[in-house]
Formats: sequence, structure tokens, C-alpha cells
Amino acid sequence: MLRKYGWLIVFTLFMFLFDTLIMQWIELLATDYEKCRNMDSVNPLKLVNCAELK
Repeated sequence: MLRKYGWLIVFTLFMFLFDTLIMQWIELLATDYEKCRNMDSVNPLKLVNCAELK
């Protein structure tokens, strides 16, 4: 049975790992590390460019 469905198990594990890598890559691209919070503004949750705060 393992020989019959082994390819399916390997394919499922590969797809799970591939999906995890793709999601991490998208999250890395979507996150902007040059942004930070301006706690002095009216809306401290608004992300602004860190260079503008100085």
C-alpha cells in the first residue's frame, strides 16, 4: 500500500512545503520594513516613513 500511494504522500508533502514557502515569500514582499509608527500623530496606527520622523 505504501508503494502504491507513496507518490501521493510525497506530492502532498511537497505541495505543503511549496505553499508554505510561497506564503512566506508573499508576506516578505508585502511587509515594508522602512515603515514605522508615528506615536505623536493623531492616528498612531498609521505607518509612516521613518526618515520623515527625523
